[in-house]
Amino acid sequence: MTITRYLPIIVALLMSGAVWAQEGAAPPASEELPAEETQPVAKDRVTVQTITSYLDRMNYVYKLDKSVKVPEIELLMRGDNANYQLRIFIDDPRKVVYMCINRLMTIPDSHPRKSAVLQRLMELNWELLIGKYEWDKSDGEARLSYTFSTENGLGYEAFVACFQLLVLTADRDYPKLMRLIWAPEEKPAEPLPVGTPEEGAKEKVTAPKEETPAKEEALSKPEAPTKEEAPPKGEAPSKEETVAEPEAPAQEEAPSGQETEAE
Repeated sequence: MTITRYLPIIVALLMSGAVWAQEGAAPPASEELPAEETQPVAKDRVTVQTITSYLDRMNYVYKLDKSVKVPEIELLMRGDNANYQLRIFIDDPRKVVYMCINRLMTIPDSHPRKSAVLQRLMELNWELLIGKYEWDKSDGEARLSYTFSTENGLGYEAFVACFQLLVLTADRDYPKLMRLIWAPEEKPAEPLPVGTPEEGAKEKVTAPKEETPAKEEALSKPEAPTKEEAPPKGEAPSKEETVAEPEAPAQEEAPSGQETEAE
């Protein structure tokens, strides 16, 4: 009687215990299964091994530094116009891979051509589809960089295309930028006093200056004749000329009245 009375309760307790044992025996999925199966995105994870495998396929020699917080890969690239130091940073926590041509040139803040060079870099940025020029004011370093987002992985073809295009862009722009950096400084024109020729005017005006005296001589050659030297051209003689004419001989040569009478 007593067992039959409490039999339903015992069965219910046994069933609840079995369910509890089954639930307790099963560990969480993250502990039982490997991480690759619990995190499907992990298959697209870009690690240092991913980038080094790409460089190995491209047959590049590189130097890997894993002692720093963000692992770094360094390569020396040889272009037509110069040699370039290319660096790759694999920032796994932030899901980015940063690639740059390091120290492409140095433009200190005190450089006289700084404004012209930085303006040119911004003009080039406007034209670029891949990559951007950067300038560090603290030490004057200018670099060309590109950042990959690795949220959904990074394919080999995309990595190779951006890698090669970055080097080609730097090698294309390097000579023009260096000529701009080393161009002579443009000095502002200083106000000159009145009557002072500008700088460089001597060379430009040398030929006309030699001809200037000739013009003066040409003007001085046909001097107007004076009144004394110029012969009269049908004009009446002056008063002086009329006075200077010889007087009529009648008064001086004519005989006196007595002589005529004696005759």
